Amino acid sequence: MQPVYFLPKENFPAFLEALKGLGRVYAPVKVSKQSYSFKAVEKASEIAFEALRTILPPKKFFYPPSETLISYDDGRILEYQEVPEFKVIFGVHPCDLAGLGIMDTIFEDGPADSHYVRRRRMSMLVGLSCMPDKHCFCQSMGTDCPEKGYDIFLTDIEDGYFLQSQSTMGSAFLDGSGMNGILERAREAHKDRYKEFWIRRKDAFSIGFAPDNLRATMDMEWDNPVWDELGNRCLSCGNCTPVCPTCYCFDLVDVASLSGDSGERRREWDSCQFTGFAQVAGDFNFRPGPVDRLKFWYRHKLHGFDDAYGFKTCVGCGRCTVSCPSGIDDIVAVVNILQNSKKAEGKSDAT
Repeated sequence: MQPVYFLPKENFPAFLEALKGLGRVYAPVKVSKQSYSFKAVEKASEIAFEALRTILPPKKFFYPPSETLISYDDGRILEYQEVPEFKVIFGVHPCDLAGLGIMDTIFEDGPADSHYVRRRRMSMLVGLSCMPDKHCFCQSMGTDCPEKGYDIFLTDIEDGYFLQSQSTMGSAFLDGSGMNGILERAREAHKDRYKEFWIRRKDAFSIGFAPDNLRATMDMEWDNPVWDELGNRCLSCGNCTPVCPTCYCFDLVDVASLSGDSGERRREWDSCQFTGFAQVAGDFNFRPGPVDRLKFWYRHKLHGFDDAYGFKTCVGCGRCTVSCPSGIDDIVAVVNILQNSKKAEGKSDAT
């Protein structure tokens, strides 16, 4: 069993300085009245410890919205080899840790995506506990506890943080001489407060659904009338996909010089909710309407990866619900309707 530590809150600035010794530190920063974003930080006072969800999830560090894959010049084609900087991502909540675990599985599956893997290996993930709000349903998706995927995890236990490590890199950092005078070995009182926090957090969730029959529900309710109502309200704006911790659809774009002798091929985020996403040669679109696209997205999140990987790709972070201008991405309300389809008629307005 890995040793556990206690970090008094007054020592956090020194802890942050030690993290900065590893590489540039990114953490949630308040960018508007209601919004937070992962940004580089220099001081502890810049970190928004209260942030529940950032605008974009931490996937952006390893799978950026736009990146060059290859370049060509005078008949030569070269793979673009970025030299990534080492990053410390601080303040990653359990649902986002689960999201990165899903992205790791997808991008590392053979043949592995070298661009993603290179960035991922040049990073340290420092998790942070949180308390759910009215949009959080990670408990329903089984992603509410930090079971894996982090190097170090901090649980807020009032006057300090309970620290756990799960990797060789995380353990070496906590056990190193640089932590002398900053950390102390956790005592029984710290462990008791740690257990009390997670019990209290478990009871704090206000929304959710029974996750056991999601696969059967999505299969049997494929023709439920709720899809038509939701799809007809969909704007096909695609807001739900960039904010999702596990959406990874992309398009390839060739950007040529004016002479045409050189250029580059770029990978850019795409969305299955865009009208032209499923359009193929012959001007045929196999998901032409918003109803088709919305049903596909829900199935992809709640069922689509069961056969291939044995997990769902929704982590219950609530970002899609918050970002949807039409109010149709309230996954909890939709699932509850589908699971209780006899009562669905007349209740779909709840979504």
